[in-house]
Amino acid sequence: MVKAQYDWQKVAKPDEQLVSTLSNELSVNPIIAKFLVERGVSSVEDAQQFLQPSMETIHDPHQLHDMDKAVQRIQQAVEIGEQITVYGDYDADGITSTALMYEVLQDVGANVNYYVPNRFSDGYGPNADAYQRIIEQGTSLIITVDNGVSGKAVIDPVVAQGIDVIVTDHHEMPDDLPNAYAIVHPRYPGTDYPFAYLSGVGVAFKVAWALMDEFPEDFLDLVAIGEIADVVSVTDENRPLIMMGIQELRQGMRPGLHALIKEAGVSEQYLTDQDIGFVIAPRLNALGRIADANEGVKLLTTLDEEEATKLARAVDEANSKRQDLVNEIMTAAQQQLKQMDQSQPVFLVVGHDWHQGVLGIVASRLMDQTGKPTIVASTNDDQQIAKGSGRSVDGYNLFQALDGHRDLMTSFGGHPAACGLSFDINNVDELRKVLIDEAENQHFDGQKRQPIEIASSINADDVNMQLYDQLVALSPFGPGNEQPVFELQPSQLNDIKTMGKDNSHLKFTVVGNQSKVTVIAFGKGNLATVLNSAVPSQIKLAVKLSVNEWRGKRSVQLMLEDLAVDGPVILDQRTNKLNPQLFNENGYYIAFDKKLRDNISPHLPGGAALSPEEAQQTDFSNQAVTVVDCPPSLTEFKKLFDDDQLAPSSVRLLLFQPHSVYLTGMPVRDEFARLYRLVIVQPQIDLNRQLNRLSAQLKINADRLIFMLRVFSAAGFVTIKDGILKPVSDVTKTDIKETTPYQRRIAQYHAEQVLLFSDSKELAKWVLNCLNVY
Repeated sequence: MVKAQYDWQKVAKPDEQLVSTLSNELSVNPIIAKFLVERGVSSVEDAQQFLQPSMETIHDPHQLHDMDKAVQRIQQAVEIGEQITVYGDYDADGITSTALMYEVLQDVGANVNYYVPNRFSDGYGPNADAYQRIIEQGTSLIITVDNGVSGKAVIDPVVAQGIDVIVTDHHEMPDDLPNAYAIVHPRYPGTDYPFAYLSGVGVAFKVAWALMDEFPEDFLDLVAIGEIADVVSVTDENRPLIMMGIQELRQGMRPGLHALIKEAGVSEQYLTDQDIGFVIAPRLNALGRIADANEGVKLLTTLDEEEATKLARAVDEANSKRQDLVNEIMTAAQQQLKQMDQSQPVFLVVGHDWHQGVLGIVASRLMDQTGKPTIVASTNDDQQIAKGSGRSVDGYNLFQALDGHRDLMTSFGGHPAACGLSFDINNVDELRKVLIDEAENQHFDGQKRQPIEIASSINADDVNMQLYDQLVALSPFGPGNEQPVFELQPSQLNDIKTMGKDNSHLKFTVVGNQSKVTVIAFGKGNLATVLNSAVPSQIKLAVKLSVNEWRGKRSVQLMLEDLAVDGPVILDQRTNKLNPQLFNENGYYIAFDKKLRDNISPHLPGGAALSPEEAQQTDFSNQAVTVVDCPPSLTEFKKLFDDDQLAPSSVRLLLFQPHSVYLTGMPVRDEFARLYRLVIVQPQIDLNRQLNRLSAQLKINADRLIFMLRVFSAAGFVTIKDGILKPVSDVTKTDIKETTPYQRRIAQYHAEQVLLFSDSKELAKWVLNCLNVY
């Protein structure tokens, strides 16, 4: 049995009549119609507005707080030739915001430059030293994009010097705002801008619109990237802005983005929000994490195709380096995580010399794997101070958990779902205790699974390109319009295999009555054994629709989000070498060999290993069972599991066998005959001295020869005493195959044949038959 990682929550059944009406009137699959109803669509007109939102849903930029004041000040600066500096941020939203504001100011004739802070030397938001350098270079007007509302400590002294600062931002607003010339923000206190969830580039776009006094379509490609990258709500005006931005991106009019999309191997013609979120945005983010985000602004603003190609390659290289760093740190962090108490509600992992630019990604991935809040930190040159990033799940406020314990940290900031911090390494145990205690204070259940919404059930025959294309029409997906997750219960799985240089990914095929579809699972290579060993009808998959494009040909595929197995799982971990790490798993251990039982029992988490007799008296219902060594016969294995009991949740097969009968082989009739003819004419043979000579003379392996002599002894053909073999003169006719040694060896041979030398799938099927599952 494999428990789903998430709590699958099925959507309530919608109005079937409305679903039918929408399906017929819009000529869409009922699955799509059902999704529309789930999104609140109650008529054909509602559906049409959702699928093709009008310009009327985009709000007037002048409704934003201080917009008119900001525009007037910018126009003044343009008229008198003041130097303006756009002060940005190093993530994808900040880079696109910087590029957009820089370009629009160039378009209106401003004397403008830009500054994107360095993540490590400048940090996030206004930096006093950076501001001072900007001023010394002649700037008299600073415009922030995607930052600034929390910069009072830096902005106010600059304003006191006579420098004007216009803040354009979308982040949470502190109680004490900076004394800026203007603050353009969709959630400014006391204002009633209709939509609160623009990203930084969305606010910058509104400034551009107001400044140019016309809708600036040419910047929509930047808006789509920044908004999707920042994972803002894709409802209200963000929906049409992103949709139009994707259309702009498909035109390939911006040389830098055209080159980046080509370098990334994405289809420009069919580009989607998923391509932006999982391919384009991570590449821009990589610059701020491990390189120079200013290169991203250059890429987005260049008109030179040759320079665009060169910059796009550099961005792609930075992303590859970022991926390698993440994989390297993930491996180390996962190893550390395995040593921790898995029942604790929060994890704090600390390493050394881990690149600080990717710790947030690692924390996010570990959180996804465990379903628990996770902080990943590292000491670097100064081994005394650790710096890190945290990510949290619903129900655990990470900011609240640590805000009251700033005395344990040298720096700290964040919000409920994420944080950044640094701390003296001597405080790590106290911080772990604080995080765990806070889970109780916040009534956070670390064992409770995070929810995932299941839109509806589908089968392999439902999945085709027509359904995918209709689904894309419902995008962009994100907060407020999550991409639908479907439940699929396969009747047959084929071609189960791992992918990637470290086999960390998974690929398999779900077969329907009339069609089949490929399923991809990133980071889930470990599930290959599970799928190979489970009964398909007991497997449930949670999947999203996707598309694969190869050499111009597009085909629909599924992306695995989660899975559950209702029946027992057979874990093939067969080995010819035992080590203590194999005995870390909880559950029952069974060993047929007594000496082996005695040797491994001290290493087991639950006490002594069970003998076969003890196993037969044990109820393994819904328990994890490990079979350590190979049984002497298939019958002995079958006797382990009582027909009247429920099946175990899993059976892990180590099946250790130091000396293989199967590989040595069973003697054939001719070999027995040659041996008999030789020994019957000898008065005696000293096996202590002559065994090897006898083996060479007969060309029979010594191990097999010893077995054959035991068979002859049991059959009464010879006697063996103190290593001296003598033939028996008066022999009773006996079938050697009926002797005890022969019966034992043939039973061992067949057991090894099935248990040690069959492939994983056949082995799993045989064991499941023993459990009465197949």
